[in-house]
Order: sequence, then structure tokens, then C-alpha cells
Amino acid sequence: MQALSAQGLVKGLRRPPLVAAVLFVLSAGVWQAQASGGVGWATLGALGWYACLCLAYGTAVLPTSSYLVSKGGVALQLLGGYFVFNTLLLVLAVVSPLGMMANLMLLTVVALLWVAYRVQYRPFLDGYQDNLPSLLAIAVSGAAAGLWCADFRFPVLEDGQAAVFRTWQDMFFHAREISAFIQYHGLASFSDVRMAGLPAPFYHYGSYLSAAALALLSGAGAVEVYAGFQLPLGIFLSGLAAFVLVAYFWGAWPALAATVAIVLLPDAYQQGFANRYLSYHFLTQVNLGMLYGIACMALAWLCIFDGCRRGLYWPIVAGCVLTVVCLFYKAHFFVANALLIGLYPCVFFTRLGGLLRLLIGLGFIGGFVGVIAWSQQLTSVPVLRLDGSGATGYLLLLLDAFDPGALKNFFHSVLVEEHHSKPINALYATALLSLSTFGLWGAAFVGVWVVLWRRRPLAIAVFPVLIIGNYLLMSIGLAADAHNSVSPYELLNRPLGWAYFVVVAWTAGGGYYWLWGAGLPPRKLTRIGLAGAVCASLAAPWLLAANFQTFPALRGYAKYEDFNAVPACLVKAARFVRDNSRPDELIQASDFDPRYAVTALAERQSFVSKSMFGWQEAALQERVKEVEAFSRLADTEAVQTYALSNGLAWYILQPTTTVAWPAALLEQAVFSCGGYRVYYFGALWVSGSVYR
Repeated sequence: MQALSAQGLVKGLRRPPLVAAVLFVLSAGVWQAQASGGVGWATLGALGWYACLCLAYGTAVLPTSSYLVSKGGVALQLLGGYFVFNTLLLVLAVVSPLGMMANLMLLTVVALLWVAYRVQYRPFLDGYQDNLPSLLAIAVSGAAAGLWCADFRFPVLEDGQAAVFRTWQDMFFHAREISAFIQYHGLASFSDVRMAGLPAPFYHYGSYLSAAALALLSGAGAVEVYAGFQLPLGIFLSGLAAFVLVAYFWGAWPALAATVAIVLLPDAYQQGFANRYLSYHFLTQVNLGMLYGIACMALAWLCIFDGCRRGLYWPIVAGCVLTVVCLFYKAHFFVANALLIGLYPCVFFTRLGGLLRLLIGLGFIGGFVGVIAWSQQLTSVPVLRLDGSGATGYLLLLLDAFDPGALKNFFHSVLVEEHHSKPINALYATALLSLSTFGLWGAAFVGVWVVLWRRRPLAIAVFPVLIIGNYLLMSIGLAADAHNSVSPYELLNRPLGWAYFVVVAWTAGGGYYWLWGAGLPPRKLTRIGLAGAVCASLAAPWLLAANFQTFPALRGYAKYEDFNAVPACLVKAARFVRDNSRPDELIQASDFDPRYAVTALAERQSFVSKSMFGWQEAALQERVKEVEAFSRLADTEAVQTYALSNGLAWYILQPTTTVAWPAALLEQAVFSCGGYRVYYFGALWVSGSVYR
């Protein structure tokens, strides 16, 4: 065994990985500077530490397959390392009572030992020539993420009255989850963001861990880390995912074309197909877990392809494990891929005999159907029934989401005004979904597929066709989710992100391969032209990103001021609580914080909220009634007793809320601004001391 030494550690980061780390730190530093107005040495140090950890854990993928590594290069190391490190951090957050900082230190020590003792790099990782495409993919993905997120400067104060947050309204939920993971100490401490003490439901929490780690180490606020790291990191990882997947199909240089297409080029909505609810860039940015789920599923399928090609079992097992892991990054993509990824080896893993694969496939289908049937007894699991009953409502939702114009008029006419048979309606629905999801990429895919499908193994050629068919089947065939009070059509809609990613990456990589093969074009002029095209592509997000997370077709969502503005004094009140409270203290907003703005900005657990994401549970309704009764108390001692006995430390009273508290108590606000008043019910306040 190699002795622990400085030389051993140096071997853990040879030149291309070091360049990858520098590129990542520079890109992420720009992201964070955009969101917070600057970047300090603590943030840069945290980013450097993070990049090194991902690369260190990424070495775990290097011994797995020389073919995969030779294609994906350092991009595969960085992407694989992210999921190894981040998933371990998620596991520790659940099982360890030590807290985030201790968990980070533990993983850092493990990484140092792993790199120093065990890593044996393959020779190609020492050379820039083999890694140049992957390094360029890292640079392009980093630049694209910064351009897409350039609109998210925090916050914009207008006339001193409101802070306008230039993101979709879900950002407050995401920001609160980031700060919550900093404060959690194992599963017992997990609370539902809506109410203290209510167990947290199952959710795809995976994307919050790295953001929480950066917030903890850099001292940046959760909102700034959401806008300056969590969202752009998802875009960045999707670019790497396109590279490593297409590198397996077509080679490294075609894979770079796929990265450019995914992170830079316009989607169907931006091409003029008029439906933002079917827009890849819009949906992945407002549901940022989709970006992480896409990257996870790309790795899962990569393992499945490699296992089938080489006739090895362990890559198949690794692919299945990654598919399950995707549940914790984007559960919708697990649902959209679980059946396909289970059956794929039954068809293409030729090491086993045909009869045995048939029996395994039938057994898997039976088990899959049985698990689905059992899961439908749980209200926390979405409705999974393939009866087409959700199509009508979903199509009406899509028609409402169309921008005014010819496409909306046409599809409204053929789907609503005219009366056709079910097969004809299904064809029109397929046309609507295909045009507004893939746009011009759909036609390009057909052309490239027809030309190239014989040049690749059948297992590779049929892959995008299966993904497209599965997406259309889910969108038209699934029932509406009666268990989801927010959006009953999520499972019909969200798989479009994965389908678009596969189609565009496969098409762009295949198109490059068709024209120039797996390497660079032989003519220097062509190379210069391609480099110019990549640079010109940077203009797409630069021009299209402004106000992109609005939804003009929906009333009240045409501009951020309409749906994501917060009174400036409320922002200051929440920040006051954050700066003067302990992490375990609870906060209550007098309006029940329906958008999570107070709990997100204060970075403290809400006592209870009437969330726009639903508050139908009996425990939530009971807590709301208690707080309403709390506001009607007319006795100072009764107010203090309720607050202390329930652990309620902070109360933000808004100008529009009337309480029956005695005047003497109302005068004891520890902070006030524009009619917003903050009250502290901790021990210091009760003893008569002024809270500092």
C-alpha cells in the first residue's frame, strides 16, 4: 500500500483535473458574484475545496471502465464525483446526529485518505489532448450557467418599497431547504418546512446538500446560494451529463457539440413554438431538481449501456442503483425511467440466453406492476394509472399556457371546438406535444436518426426512440394525480425534460458525427468556423435569459414584480431575525407566510405556514387555529406562556394583521420598519432585558 505522503496527494490531482478544478472555481465564483454583488476569499476557498472533493470522489469511477473514462475524461470524473460526494452527504445528513460541518470534515478526511492511498490514474488523464474536449465542455457549461442566471441579482430594491426577486416563486422554498440542511442533525431533527415538529415528507432533497455546504463554509445567505450556486450548478451538471452520455455514443468531439446544444441553444419555446409549460429551459430552471435528475439518469443509462456492451453484471447493478438514487434528485425521472432501465438489459444483455432474459423480463414486469399496485395504497405516492384519464385536463392546461397566436388557435380549434374520434385526438395531442417540446430539434432528430441508425449498435439507435415514446405515452396516457394538491399533471409534464435532453444531445452529437466523424474536422477553416459558432451560441442565453422565469401567458406572472416582490421592510425584519437568533429558534409570520418568504429570508423554521403548496393535513390546520387564537389573546402573561411552552421565539406582525395583545406588549417590539414589527419571546425578553 502506498504510504501517505505529499507525493501521493499530488497524484490525486494531476494536470487536467487541476485545470478542471480551476475552471469550476472561476465559473462558480462568477455565479456567486452575480447573486451577491461580489465574492470573497472564503467563498473562493469553499468552491476550491468543493471542486477538489468532487474530483477526489470522482476517482472512484476511474477504475470501473477504461472505455467510459477514455471517452468521458475529466468531465466524467467531475460529474461522477459530484454524485458520489453529494449522495454520501445526503446519507450522513439523515443518519448522522453530528451536523453538517462534522459530516463535511468526515467526508474530507475520507477523500484525502482515498486519494493518498488508493488512486492509480490511467495514463490518459495526464495528457491535455485526450481531455481537451471534456475541459472545453466544463468551460462551456460554466459560462452557460452564468449567462442563464445573470438575471438573478439579489435583490432589486424598487423605490425603497419592495425587493423584487428575479426568479420563479419557488425560490423561497428552495432557499429554506438549503438553510434547513445546515441546521439539521439527523433524521429526528427533520421538520416539514410548513410546520415545526411535523415530519418532513419524502422529497427529492439531493440537490440541496452541496448548496448547504457552500452556504455553511462561505457564510453566504441561503437565497444568494440558491441563485448563485444551486441553480447554475444544475445547468452546469446537465452540460457535463450531455458530454459523458454522447461521448459514449459518438465520441468526445461530438459530445462537445451535444453540450453546446443542451446548455446554449434555444429550446422549442424560444424557437417560436409558443408554450412555456413545455419549454425545457424554463421548466428545468423553475424546477431545478430536473437538472440534477437529468444528470443522475444520464450516468445511470451510461452504466447500463456499458454493462450490456461488455457483458458485465456490475455496471448493470450500478445503473439500477443510480436509478434509485435519482428518486432523491428528481422522483419524476425515476418513474419515467424505472421500467425502461429494468427491461433494457433483458433485451440487450446478450451474455445470457434469450429464454433466461425473457423470464427475467417477465419477472421484472410482474414485480414492477405489483410494486405499483401496492404503492397506490399510500397517499404520499402519486397516482400511477395508465388509463388516459388525465389527458383532457392536461391538454386544456397546455392550451391555456400557449402564448396567443396561430398555434394556440389551431390546437384549440382541433382539440376543443371540433369533435373527433379518440385516435384522431391522440394524433393532434401528439403533434402538440412533439412540436412544443422538441421544436426544430424533432425534425433534426428524424433526419439524423434515419441517416445514422445503422452506424451504431441497435441498443444505441433505439434508445432515443424509446425515450420519446415513453414520454408521449406518459403525457397522453397517465391519469391525473389526485394525491397532489398543487399540480395533478406533474407526472404527465415533467418527463419532457429528460426526453428533450436525450433527443437534443443525441441529435447534436450524431449530427456532428455524420459531418466530421469522432474527431476534429480535417480542414482548419472548418475548425475556426465551429469555434466561432460556439462563441456565437453564447449570445443565446445572454439574449434570452432576461425575464425568462416569468410566464406571460398566465395572469399575474408576466413580470417578477407581479408575483415575486416582497415588501422591503419585511425583508429587513426577516434579516433581523436571521442575524439575531439561534438556528434552532422558531419564527411565526402573522400572515402565515404563504410563499415561504419569511422562513427563507430569516433562515429559521416556521412555526406554521399556510403554504401555497397545500396545508390540508389535520396537524397543520390545528396549528393554524392555535396561532389564530394566540393572536386574539388579550393578556400579556397568556401570550408569553403560549410562546414559551410551544418554543415560539419570534413573531413578525404585519401592518395588515390585527392582534388583541395589550398595548404595553405591542410596544415591546425589538425591531420595527414601515409598520412591520418583530417580537421576541425568548428568555431574555421575558426577563425584561432588551434582546441583542
